[in-house]
Amino acid sequence: MIKAKALIIGNSNYSGNQLDNPINDATDIDEVLSRLGFKTTLITDADKITQDKVITEFATSLDNFDIGLFYFAGHGFQINNENYLAAIDTDFNDEEHAKHTAFPLDILLSYFGKSKNSTSIIILDACRELLKKKAWYRSVEDSGLAPIFAPKGTLIAYATSPGEKALDGTGQRNGIYTNALLQHITVENIPVEEMFKRVRNSVFAFSKGRQTSWEHTSLTGTFYFNSGQLAHSITIEYSQLAIQDGLYVANTSTLIDSIIKDLKSYNYYTQNPAIDKISQINVRTEDKNKLFILGRNILQAACGNSAAAIQFMDNLATNLPSLDIGHKNHVLNGIIYETFFNSYGSFRQDEIKSCYLSATYQLLEDKKYEESLKFLNLVLEPYRDIIFYIPSIHQSGISFDVELQKAGEEKYLLKTIRYEGNEVLRKQESNFSWERDNDQTYFGVNFKGLKRLISQEINTPENKLSINTNLMLDDNSRIDYPDNHRILK
Repeated sequence: MIKAKALIIGNSNYSGNQLDNPINDATDIDEVLSRLGFKTTLITDADKITQDKVITEFATSLDNFDIGLFYFAGHGFQINNENYLAAIDTDFNDEEHAKHTAFPLDILLSYFGKSKNSTSIIILDACRELLKKKAWYRSVEDSGLAPIFAPKGTLIAYATSPGEKALDGTGQRNGIYTNALLQHITVENIPVEEMFKRVRNSVFAFSKGRQTSWEHTSLTGTFYFNSGQLAHSITIEYSQLAIQDGLYVANTSTLIDSIIKDLKSYNYYTQNPAIDKISQINVRTEDKNKLFILGRNILQAACGNSAAAIQFMDNLATNLPSLDIGHKNHVLNGIIYETFFNSYGSFRQDEIKSCYLSATYQLLEDKKYEESLKFLNLVLEPYRDIIFYIPSIHQSGISFDVELQKAGEEKYLLKTIRYEGNEVLRKQESNFSWERDNDQTYFGVNFKGLKRLISQEINTPENKLSINTNLMLDDNSRIDYPDNHRILK
């Protein structure tokens, strides 16, 4: 599976020039790209400082990926044939202020041109409505975005032909262009150029001929957005409604439907009695899809602190055998799927529901749940470049190399964490505006606790994880671990 990264920005709340759709557009693009296997970052209503920072961080990280995709929905403009992407605090009073408070697209192109990734895609759903500033009327209102030329291996897609403005979707969730893009991007096995051609035809039709999308490409290979890797396209035995159980409406005339409905209530007083009724289910006569959905919602209730659901999950080994059908347990499969996929069938990426993952992995070591272990491996296989541990691939476990620096008597400073030679300890953006980039705080953990921390961070059982260090430590050695860091592939 290729390694693909995407930065998605949607800016709506411009002062005096608000747009209806960009946040929705960006959110929906983020969701579908996640399902297509992209490692995504979603930013909405970015000010200039934030927009500059996230674009630069994204562009400078592309050497570690095969595919880089940048999507922008919001206001865009050109001045003297140079294109700019407006942040929500861009100053439109005059050309000079506008230029210096927006992001120059040429900088992004320069980064793409220097990166080692094989394919770069830029999608601009910009210049959606007129910015009425008389002092530079011709520069913005008449021009839209200017045509630009793509470095080798790059495709640039505009919502409009050069000089046009893009249309917000009147009364709709999405703008016209992104609405069309969302409908075509998931079609299997069509080259990217053909996909954008279909988008162009739809945009022309939806806008009644007022808008024509446009692309410039210098791609040298063939790229498919969807070659069958969509989360809900995995060849598993459950229905689309079970995979996207957020759309499931329970029929309360049956016992299992009433239990599922009550578990979906997010109300402890309703969920707890529902868990107690599970023992009354006759699994031999129940639809496997409903058993699968039941498993998903047991886990959801337990992670949401329903006492009865917690007790059920704490005693899985005792509770599951009565739910077996032959060699299969559809309830356990639902628990597994809910751990890694959300209610719309999208892979959770960095938000895996890990509250009972260790217990589930331990259970799957029992031979009688071999079919559920196969199910786990099947659903995780498309994401092997995103997640660290998959039982079928890493049967003997995984190993991390931790570099430490001595910082005192029995005290050590953690410098790097590497996996298969690659640095995986990444700094996350601080929530505090006053924190300077060179500020760094730490928290203390002993060596035994470090292994537990890494195990939880990467959702890997401790008995499948080995930690190698450049210095000799015992279990009680104190290590200073950097705050605001994540371990990411």
